[in-house]
Amino acid sequence: MRIAWFAGLSGTVLAVGIMLPSTATAQMPHAQAKARVEARDKQHHNKLKTEAVPTAGGAVAGAAVAGPAGAFAGAKMGHTVGTVFHGVKKHHDIKQVEKHGTPRRRTVRRTRTVRTRSTVRRRTMAHS
Repeated sequence: MRIAWFAGLSGTVLAVGIMLPSTATAQMPHAQAKARVEARDKQHHNKLKTEAVPTAGGAVAGAAVAGPAGAFAGAKMGHTVGTVFHGVKKHHDIKQVEKHGTPRRRTVRRTRTVRTRSTVRRRTMAHS
């Protein structure tokens, strides 16, 4: 009696296990995930953007404070910050690709467009 109950229970567990989606199919090796992230970053110039913008900002801020020497120091600090930021972002994206198969896209929330006065007038005139 107990063996029949155990056989029925194990059969049910196996059936449910087969029907549930497996997470192992979405995972991929680290080297493949890294290549995919680097290819996407290269297409969108992400490394250039994340390293050049802080470098230029640091150079401008340093020049405003201490002249040419400050510009050089600010550019070095900005470049260091940009490099660290890019490394962290790249590591995160690689982990997401390994886990899900594609990098998760960061959603951009867009605000509603505000209608101008002329648009409102045209719409009310057309309906009058």
